[in-house]
Amino acid sequence: MRGKVRKLTVNINVHATENDDAFKNRIKQEFGEGDLKVETLQGHYGDEIKRMIFTLSKLEAEGALKKLLSKLRAFESGYILNEILKGLDRNSLYIRLDKQKFVQGSLELDGDKEVKIIINFYSEKDAKDFLTEKSG
Repeated sequence: MRGKVRKLTVNINVHATENDDAFKNRIKQEFGEGDLKVETLQGHYGDEIKRMIFTLSKLEAEGALKKLLSKLRAFESGYILNEILKGLDRNSLYIRLDKQKFVQGSLELDGDKEVKIIINFYSEKDAKDFLTEKSG
């Protein structure tokens, strides 16, 4: 039986003044083993920016999302479902986390919004079913 989650993607832009290894370690700690690609970009003022793109597929993505939602609920309590559902667009869910809190080991919605998580479900119904069954 297939799960409800098709793919989970995490995007983080790491600036030259930030420790990219710390972000790599946090991604691995939070989401497990997956495919991590790093692109080096040029910032507006010539500074180096590393774009980290981490992906998990299918059951690994679903497991990581369950873990993420349970941790967010621990920090954010009943507020979480409404905020998460605001990020639902058809069969995709968009969650944004505070980048500095993330690298320090905690998860907080919004903040500077530099940790972008995109979850693709197989259908909009799968997304709503998954989120509402995990909210209890």
